[in-house]
Amino acid sequence: MTVNIYRHFAKVLLRLLIISVLLPLILGDLHAQTQVAEEGTSSALIFTGLLTLFFIGLILFVIFVLDGEVDPILRALKSAYASIAPKSTGKAIPLDENHDGITELDNLIPPWFSYLFGGTIVFAVIYLLNYHVWQSSPLPQAEYAEEMAAADLSRRVRMASEGTINEDDLVVLVDEASIKAGQERFLRNCITCHGTHAEGIVGPNLTDQYWIHGGGVKNVYTTIKNGVPEKGMISWKLVFTPKEIQQIASYVLSLQGSNPPNAKKPEGNLYTEPKPQPKDSTNVARRL
Repeated sequence: MTVNIYRHFAKVLLRLLIISVLLPLILGDLHAQTQVAEEGTSSALIFTGLLTLFFIGLILFVIFVLDGEVDPILRALKSAYASIAPKSTGKAIPLDENHDGITELDNLIPPWFSYLFGGTIVFAVIYLLNYHVWQSSPLPQAEYAEEMAAADLSRRVRMASEGTINEDDLVVLVDEASIKAGQERFLRNCITCHGTHAEGIVGPNLTDQYWIHGGGVKNVYTTIKNGVPEKGMISWKLVFTPKEIQQIASYVLSLQGSNPPNAKKPEGNLYTEPKPQPKDSTNVARRL
């Protein structure tokens, strides 16, 4: 009797220990999924989170419901495998030809293959009714148009809140907030072609003094705004506001001379910032 009490007490302590370990994992996983949903839901991360929760739930089920016994689960898995495994007659199909002594056994089609094939037919019928008959869900073209319209509306709202800027009198932004905002947008949209450190991959190296379309804040701003379609660079003026483009250009120019590793060779022409032209004192005197 005493031994059973000790054994029961040990099981309770073990369960409490497992809960203390698994509970933070569950809460952390749910928090991570919430963060992902705020930034833009990712189906891959959601699937990973659900799979993690499934295995954690399975462990808790084994501990608390099955009292640590895994034999029922193993038997269920064996039964499921037996129901879908191909069943062979063990007989060889008589063939008139012999190919290197290889004979083909008369195996039935695995049941899982038949279920999968039937599932594709059901899915095709549901897809047809949903997208083309009832039109409950938008087709890819319509969905793309809706997303572009929403993005354009969001951009217009940001433009209205930021105000307009004078593109003929642009200056490099040097405050920390603007540089950080430009860096975030650069890392999110530009590293595929220019690299994480702007060292250049498909696109040119942006950290040297050589520029294909001109250096300086005005030229870099114009290049980002209009893009370079013949080189595969899209126009970003429909994505970013003028202020955001100025922030990206300022961040790019802040990388001048950073000499990142694996930087591409210089492309284009050496750019030097033109000196400001002095005002014509004669004309000023005439106006006075």
